[in-house]
Order: sequence, then structure tokens, then C-alpha cells
Amino acid sequence: MRTKFKAWTIPYLEEHQEYSLTDEELSSLDDFYLEIGSGKGDFIIQMSEKFPDRLFLGVEKNVTCAGITLKKIVEKEPQNVKFLFKDGAEVVRFIKDHSINKIYLNFSDPWPKKRHSKRRLTSVNFLEEYKRILKPNGNLVFKTDDIDLFTFSLEMFAEAGFKVISSTYDYDGSDNDDAITEYQIKAVNKGVSIKRVVLGL
Repeated sequence: MRTKFKAWTIPYLEEHQEYSLTDEELSSLDDFYLEIGSGKGDFIIQMSEKFPDRLFLGVEKNVTCAGITLKKIVEKEPQNVKFLFKDGAEVVRFIKDHSINKIYLNFSDPWPKKRHSKRRLTSVNFLEEYKRILKPNGNLVFKTDDIDLFTFSLEMFAEAGFKVISSTYDYDGSDNDDAITEYQIKAVNKGVSIKRVVLGL
């Protein structure tokens, strides 16, 4: 479901640049955790509180979601979070090789039409970039409520050479290295099971 546009988010994003990064700063960043598609920010806020010793970078291209996420970050003032209002593909190309511990993809846009499959964040063209920026012992963690996207993604992971560490079609949220998002709660309340896979190289 699309988030209704909120006009206040545009000036808010322009006003609050303190958590942003320049392309040069991004390219020098090392030893961090990346969430592509931060939505309304619940995941990255909770994870930053749970793991204060980790550096998290959130990326969101939807202006309203980005504004909502940034507002939560500004209010919480975490010392271990950076946030970019940009397209994930644009961000990834500036990240240096083997610098990320984990990449989180939470409830990504399924792009259900076949002709749009290359836009899915789990398509092979994205996966090759994830392999480049992940550390040798790094992980890709994918969570969705969309069974078609999950099936497609498992096929793409295998094609790209990722190794499945754990996979479930009925995730209960019990992994300590995770946070339950607003979207996840809504899906579960509707009786929709959560699918989740953790991958390594």
C-alpha cells in the first residue's frame, strides 16, 4: 500500500542534513550495516538501540517515507545512524568493496509485473553489487510478506551464488538480529505469514 504524500517532508529533508553523507563520505565508509528501503524507519531505529556499537546506514527513495524516517531519527538522536534520501541503486555504486557486514531488505517493493522484474531489489543485477560490497563473511537478510517475490528471490539468490544459511515461510520474529516493523505487524494482523531468508557468500 502506497504511503500518502505529506508535503512537510520535502522541506524537512532539506532542513535536516546532519545525518546525511556526501558521495565522498559514503565511499570512505567502512564496517557498517545497510538497510535498503527503510520505509518509515522502525527497523533502523530499533536496531540502532539494540546494537549501539554498530553503525547503520538507512536508504529510502520515497520522499514521504524518507521524511517520516528522518523525523524519527532526529527525535531519537542516535549516534550510530546515517540516513540517505536516495535510490538504493545509486547509493550502492558509491560503496567501496567488502565494507558491509550485513544488508537488510525489509518488505521491498515486489514490482509484481514481469516486465519490471529487473527493478526488484533481489534481481541478479542488484545481487552482484551486494556481493561486491559485502565482507567475505557478510550476510544478506531478506524479509517479505509477498510469496511471489520470495519465490522469485530464492531463485535469484541461487543464480547469483548466495548460500542459504536459514530460510522460513513462517517467520516468528524471534531472531535477535532483527526488529519488527510497523509493516510487519500489519501483515501478521491480517493473517499473512512473513517469509525470511538469511544468506552468506
